Amino acid sequence: MPKNVQETPRPRLGQINYINSLPISLPIDRGIVGIEAEVHYGTPQELNRGYAANSLDLGVMSAFFYLQSSGLKIFADLSISSSGPVGSVLFFSKAELRQGKSLKIAVSSASATSVNLLSILLKEEYKIEASFNYCPMPDLTARDIDGALVIGDYALNVDASWSKISRRVDLGEWWSSRFNLPMVFAVWAARADWQNLHGAECDRLANSLNESLAAGLGTAFDQVVAEAAKRSRLSTSRLERYFRAELDFSFSSAHLAGLNRYKSLCEKHGLFGQGLPDRLLQGVPLG
Repeated sequence: MPKNVQETPRPRLGQINYINSLPISLPIDRGIVGIEAEVHYGTPQELNRGYAANSLDLGVMSAFFYLQSSGLKIFADLSISSSGPVGSVLFFSKAELRQGKSLKIAVSSASATSVNLLSILLKEEYKIEASFNYCPMPDLTARDIDGALVIGDYALNVDASWSKISRRVDLGEWWSSRFNLPMVFAVWAARADWQNLHGAECDRLANSLNESLAAGLGTAFDQVVAEAAKRSRLSTSRLERYFRAELDFSFSSAHLAGLNRYKSLCEKHGLFGQGLPDRLLQGVPLG
């Protein structure tokens, strides 16, 4: 290439490194589906920091981050959602939930969406104002807490053992039963200034991501399940149920309604602008 010709930078695409994203990410990683982007993997919180710092152009991001941030636009009809049990956003309570009871809950520092979802459901259902203790991997056995919220791969792995010693609440199921709408945990969006300049690229990337999802739930599904089993301690049957029956990767008008309902409840309870404690945002690998 001549020295005076500069190569156009490739879009910087964020992808979640949890197994819940394998149906979309694995076909791309293994070359089954091509994508014209520089792919960066991280936890939801790490990706959120990348979008906020303009070191990522577009990709998957937590619903709460998308809703409280300005200058972002959804570019693909994809989400990480559930219309019932989600299987990997779980609240374990040591005691029965009661109206007005004060609770101290260990919560994952990995996802503001799930923490605020729990806050909303406790306030709406029981008028409980919980205090949250943020940590990377909440420990239900700690003596000074009343319960624990866990998400992602960690939730899937502790589910069987913790369900034997505490009350288990699937937040996707709780939300859906109360509001009769899908719960949207993450969306694919782009920085609006970048999308306005690269509309055609956004469309091509959206097509590639949808093509990858079709492969991940189709011809490459056995590979997705095998990789998920390798990363976790879960059985093939449990993972097949997780990908086929619990997770929902679509984004329809019903999902938009669910996202807007979640937004209105965050506004009602003053949750926007609070964020995670500063000490958890200083280079700590969050999710």
